[in-house]
Amino acid sequence: MIENVLGTTSLTFREVIVIYKSVLFTLLLATFSVQSHSGGTNAEGCHTDKINNDYHCHNELNDSVTTRIQLPPLPENYATSFSNAKSKAERDIYYDYNTTFYCQCDFVFDDINDADNDGNTHETMVDDLSCGYTPRNPITSSGKPNARVSRIEWEHIMPAYIIGGELDQWKNQETYSECQKPNGKYLTGRDCAYETVPTFRRAHDDLVNLAPAVGELNADRSNFQFSTITGETRNYGQCDFEVDFNSDTAEPAEKVRGDIARVYLYMVQMYGVSLDDDVTQMIQEWNESDPVDEWECKRNVRIKKSQGYSNSIVAKLCSE
Repeated sequence: MIENVLGTTSLTFREVIVIYKSVLFTLLLATFSVQSHSGGTNAEGCHTDKINNDYHCHNELNDSVTTRIQLPPLPENYATSFSNAKSKAERDIYYDYNTTFYCQCDFVFDDINDADNDGNTHETMVDDLSCGYTPRNPITSSGKPNARVSRIEWEHIMPAYIIGGELDQWKNQETYSECQKPNGKYLTGRDCAYETVPTFRRAHDDLVNLAPAVGELNADRSNFQFSTITGETRNYGQCDFEVDFNSDTAEPAEKVRGDIARVYLYMVQMYGVSLDDDVTQMIQEWNESDPVDEWECKRNVRIKKSQGYSNSIVAKLCSE
C-alpha cells in the first residue's frame, strides 16, 4: 500500500513521489482494463467492488478520465460541511492552543473583553502585540478598518485551488446544471467542485489541512504556492511571512516549513494531488530541515479523534 511505501525511512521524499505517481498511473490504467462492476456509490462517490474485493472511490476529473483513488470509508464523525470542519477545528483541536500557524500570534475565539470596542464579544480576536504583527493594509479601499487584520480565519495549508483547481467542475461550472442557482446564475468554480465532486469535498474539509491564521495573511496568501522568495520585503512587521504578488508565491517561516511539508505529503498520499518537481524538491528539503515537534504530534492525535483518521506520516514520525 502507498502508506507502507511512504513509511519506509530509506526512501527520500522525491522517491516517494515518483513511486506514488507510478502507482497512481497504474490505477488509472486499471479503470480502463478491468471489467465494469455493478453497485451504486455512497455520498462520497465510493463503494465496495465485490468483484475485485476492494473499496474505492470514483472522482471525475474531466469528461473522459476517472481516477481510482484508494480512500478509507468515510468515518461517521467526519465533517459534514466546511462550516462544521471549522467548528470541529476550534472545539476539538485548538481549544487550548490559541496560537496562529504562520505568525505565532496569540488569539482568542471569543473576544469577551471587546478589544476593538465594537460591542461584539463572540468574534475571534488576534493579539498583534504578542507577535509584533503589523498589517499590510490596516485600512480598506473604502476607508474602513480592515476587519481581517484582527480576526482568525481557517487557512488551507495546501490551497483549495492546488487540490482541485484543475477539475472541470471548477473551470467550467456553467456546463453543470447542478451548479446553477435558482436565479439562473452559477456557483463559483470552487463551490461547484465542492458540491459535485465528493473526493474534492472530502479533501477540502480535511482537518489535517486546516490551521488558524490572521485573516489578512490568509487573504494575501490566497491560492499562492509556497516558495523561497529572494530579497523579500517584510510587510507584516515581525511576522516572518512574505508574499510576492508578482510571482504568486508565499514564503513561510522556517519553524513551520516541516509542518507544511508533511501536510503536502499527506495530501499527495491521500488525495493524489500532483506537485511540480521544483515544489517536490523544496518540500523534501523542508521536511528534513524541520522535524516534528510536540504540538504537531498532539495536533495529529486530536485530529484522528475528531474526524476518524489523521496524517499517518506524522503519526509514524511521532512514534519513532
